[in-house]
Amino acid sequence: MPDSVVIVGAGVIGLTIAHQLLLDIQCQSSGRLKKLTFISRNYPNDKPLTHEYTSPWAGAHFRPFPHRQETYESDRRESGYTRVTYRFFQQYAAEHPESTIEFMKGVDWLENPSSEYLGLGPGLSKDSLTDLRTLSKRELPSGVHYGCEYLTWCLNAPVYLKFLQSQVEQLCLRLNIPLQFSRVNLTSLQDIEKWFGDTNVIFNATGTGLQYSGGYDPKSFNIRGQTLLLNVPEPNSIRYANTTITHQGNDGLWTFVIKRPAVNGNPQYILGGTKQLDDDLIVPREADTQALLSRGRKLFPDLVFPDGSFDIVRVNVGFRPARQGGSRIELETSPNNGLKVVHAYGFGGMGYEVSVGAAQHAIRLYKSKPSRL
Repeated sequence: MPDSVVIVGAGVIGLTIAHQLLLDIQCQSSGRLKKLTFISRNYPNDKPLTHEYTSPWAGAHFRPFPHRQETYESDRRESGYTRVTYRFFQQYAAEHPESTIEFMKGVDWLENPSSEYLGLGPGLSKDSLTDLRTLSKRELPSGVHYGCEYLTWCLNAPVYLKFLQSQVEQLCLRLNIPLQFSRVNLTSLQDIEKWFGDTNVIFNATGTGLQYSGGYDPKSFNIRGQTLLLNVPEPNSIRYANTTITHQGNDGLWTFVIKRPAVNGNPQYILGGTKQLDDDLIVPREADTQALLSRGRKLFPDLVFPDGSFDIVRVNVGFRPARQGGSRIELETSPNNGLKVVHAYGFGGMGYEVSVGAAQHAIRLYKSKPSRL
């Protein structure tokens, strides 16, 4: 019997689950769907976009990291998701340049590197990264004590989300699967059974983890991020047109520059960013903007126009949905009616990096035997 699937959340995780599921069906490795329904308060083509919808505001690039001892298991799992995504993007970027996925050099500069970085531990080693190279001292800027480079990717987050939704729509038409986008305001996953009574599979991609009986995962929390979208001088030939750079200072602050590839016209660039816990300010904070500009002027001078100014297109504020102990990808079932719920949330600022790997894991669980809710 074909399944009636609901995906809750239309950020990068929810859309990628739908996309990977439909590609799987197209390859005839899984059964057909009776219908596919999205439930979300926000969608990629909404205008204006809200701060609640984190995915469009992302810098969206791949940055590897060594597994930390205190979070080794979750780091290993999530790092594995990033490698699956990486491999998928390598093929998909060539087939779909309109996706804006673009491969280029990634560079890390750390003023106070941990032992995991210095030792090239799991997650930051040549066995899972392409073209990984430790930089020599003469290649490092002043104050930086460790640097490396590797092959990375970046993409234009809002354009990519619209592309993903379009791919989902086209695949549903091709496979003759009814597709619905709904804006029902859920207070629990259980509400889905009231509004969509024939549902037998739910993918829970709600970011902070809406629960079956109501409320949100108590382990979930938001990390406020503020970044700047910039026009820059010489946007197609500037150094950052082919290189993303991430810098960590002795003060623990991260500063990065990431290209936003353009389908038509000139690319723009993201200068970031902040990672602020217990901060729910939804509007831009001028002090954060000025701090970013100050660091950017010193670290990435090519972003500055000859008259010493920055051309700020927009100040972005978003809330990365993180979770204590790492993300949750888990399958449960209702003892009452056998309803399957596949949880896939809590990825923090790694949504794009883990998207395909996490989606494929969630789909494998959907096909397996669940535990009980």
